[in-house]
Amino acid sequence: MAKKKQDDYNHFDDGHHALEIGSPDAEVRGSAVRGLCPCHAGWEAFEAHVGEVLRALRDPSRAVRAQALHVFQDATKMCEAADLSYHKEDGEERIGEKRAQGFRPMEQRLEARRDGRIRKRKRRRGGA
Repeated sequence: MAKKKQDDYNHFDDGHHALEIGSPDAEVRGSAVRGLCPCHAGWEAFEAHVGEVLRALRDPSRAVRAQALHVFQDATKMCEAADLSYHKEDGEERIGEKRAQGFRPMEQRLEARRDGRIRKRKRRRGGA
């Protein structure tokens, strides 16, 4: 059976990460920063090491800086998607409530139509 890709990413090792982030090799540092991406490591690991990602934005290596920027871009996208879904659910509830208010049973509609006709006849005759 094939192993899910997500299973590989969810095992964040703090000790191993500390060794990689301090490596003199730019490629190893870049992969360590990329490992902090919230879609891979989760929000807890990202929030715990956000300072390291910020430092990686000032790294001398262009590849490491690009990986750090990618991590922040993914985090931003995930936050925006969560906010959008939150507001979308609220809006859908309101729309459902408005639609539910507009529909009346057939008896009530017929009664309202009859009452409207009665009022109209009274106005034509000059009644109140």
